[in-house]
Amino acid sequence: MASDNSEQRRRRRRMFGAGVRTLGRSMLHTMPGYDRARSWQKTGQDWYDTLGSLKGAAMKLGQIASQYRDFLPEQLVDQLSRLQRNAEPWDYARLTPVLDATWSEAQRARLVEIDTEAIAAASIGQVHRGRLDDDRDVVVKIRYPGVADAVDADIDNLARLLKLSRFLPVRGSDIDAVLEELRLRFIEETDYRHELANLQTLRAMTLPGYVLPEPVSELCTEAVLVTTHVASRPIAEAPPRLGAAVVSSICRQVFTFGALHADPHPGNFGVTDDERIALFDFGCVKYFDRATRDALRDVVAAALIADWHGVHDALERLGVVPADSWADHGRTYAEIYRRHAEATLEPLRAQPDYVFDDDGLIQSIHAEIRESLRHWKRFNAAPELVFLMRTLSGLYWILRSMKGQAPLIAELEAIAAGAYDPPDDADA
Repeated sequence: MASDNSEQRRRRRRMFGAGVRTLGRSMLHTMPGYDRARSWQKTGQDWYDTLGSLKGAAMKLGQIASQYRDFLPEQLVDQLSRLQRNAEPWDYARLTPVLDATWSEAQRARLVEIDTEAIAAASIGQVHRGRLDDDRDVVVKIRYPGVADAVDADIDNLARLLKLSRFLPVRGSDIDAVLEELRLRFIEETDYRHELANLQTLRAMTLPGYVLPEPVSELCTEAVLVTTHVASRPIAEAPPRLGAAVVSSICRQVFTFGALHADPHPGNFGVTDDERIALFDFGCVKYFDRATRDALRDVVAAALIADWHGVHDALERLGVVPADSWADHGRTYAEIYRRHAEATLEPLRAQPDYVFDDDGLIQSIHAEIRESLRHWKRFNAAPELVFLMRTLSGLYWILRSMKGQAPLIAELEAIAAGAYDPPDDADA
């Protein structure tokens, strides 16, 4: 217990120190001649050093923040983006106590061979190749000690920093709501029994063009996850035609099954020798109820026919806009929706078999988002959608890396027509 308290104090001191330095620089931003770009770069470096050294929610928060270029200073995001790369692994000897504590002697005996060099390391745990007594090649994911206990403290510390530094143009109550959503997902990620259930859920979808590892359930515990090994190459080497499988799988996950693999790190995707998408790391899966899925479908359907009132009504059901806000500000909302739809849909209609390349689409969308920031008080944070937006953003860049091709406009029309709706007798 004493060592746990000492670790908590160390994490709190490191994050508090970074916060104080950040606030100090922020106070100087109004001084004439002050180099704000250099200040944000130094702040980003500071946070990269701090968060990168703290496993768990602290590092994960930095990774998520790096995906919001439209809301954070560019120099800050450039530094935080470095957290997206694999973390430095621990020596295997530091993790053997986890196996000793979580496995019985009989379970430990099943693992007859393990490579002490990690093949991947992240914010919550790291992965090692191994072999079972039945000759199956497996991967063993081991949770870092202490990360589960640090989630609440890390979230609380970040909340204080965000409110004081005013990084984001959102209300304090919205920050609290979003951080609560992040906290819940992080707590789930630190329990590998939850990841086991997520993997079983996604395997049951039988996503076309995908292959997922098989869990070795009898060896999975709160702190250890064992699955079969799926050999794959980097996702950037996937043939462009597999872009259609990626897009279709997202539609099926969200609208048909209401369970979305929401950790779009390139290392969580690969391509097999028989040209299927390999999917890994199931700690972060976001579940959507039927009402949310229906509202998301209705946003797409209304936008395709330029029904801006319909878009607004669906967004109101999602909590994105305040109730009854159309009556007084409908014209403003309609113009925002029109501009966003034009920036997004027109390029897709012009290229029915869309190729994810540097064609200016993402820049156009980002420009509209930045333009809309002056109206941010008219919108709510909608924490229920945080991981959906994170996933779509991350998958865009994954599809860019493979120059994926997909009939995007046809997929949107299929969503609008209810083609991805679950069967009427499905559990809502």
